[in-house]
Amino acid sequence: MLGLNNNKYDENIKNPPSDDSYPMVSILFSKNNGIGVNALSLTILDLINKDQIKCDIDLDDSHEVGKKLTPQDMEVMKKITLRIANKGELKTSESLAINLLKNMNKNKKFNLKSMAKQGNNSSVANKFENDLMDFAKAIENENGYDGNNYKDILENGKLTSKGKEIKKEWKNFQDYLKSKDLTEKYPPESALENSSQILYASCFDIEKDALGIRENNSPLTDLIDKDGYKLLNIIFNNALLNVSEKRKGDGIFYGVNDKYTIPGGG
Repeated sequence: MLGLNNNKYDENIKNPPSDDSYPMVSILFSKNNGIGVNALSLTILDLINKDQIKCDIDLDDSHEVGKKLTPQDMEVMKKITLRIANKGELKTSESLAINLLKNMNKNKKFNLKSMAKQGNNSSVANKFENDLMDFAKAIENENGYDGNNYKDILENGKLTSKGKEIKKEWKNFQDYLKSKDLTEKYPPESALENSSQILYASCFDIEKDALGIRENNSPLTDLIDKDGYKLLNIIFNNALLNVSEKRKGDGIFYGVNDKYTIPGGG
């Protein structure tokens, strides 16, 4: 745990080092090295935070998913309802993410349990994979990213000198997100900033650690409190596992590694 008297940090530690999108932060500066379900889940979290997707949770207690899905996990999914309410202008990737949810669920309103079971259907899974491919291409186009090059940060698949420096800054920011002492010394000044910090923590899979020392004061943070980011990744990974014909060599999907079994049936 970082101490308050660590002179390495000042109030600037609470500021993200760059304005890169959440998916790109995850791709470049965390263990996730490709455009896949993590990028999609982060985009959905951002849309919830922007109130483009309404999130209603009929559950007070916190929840944490273990190494295998349990009946309790499925009940938690049942109590988390998403409703698409997008209004106004959206980025192409955001519109595609919303359309993907509509296609997968055949509705604008659904709970996570029903979406998880939809992913067991091979025809739904096949459509999901195609939609995810379109989403990934939109992320590439919007960010000028081709999998190997990005701004002056990534060149031929490797971080440049500037990229390495920015990665160090992101590591310091992660230290802040996880540190009770630093968070108490430099707390988020609004519910919006609080949610933004939780979103950044999700990019590094430390969202529950960050929320443990911050307020649960928004639909987004309440979803994270129920392990919603992990649940979304599980649901989407499961759908990819049920695709009838797996793609090879397209450079889009990496690390479908949470091989949870979603119970079938109605």
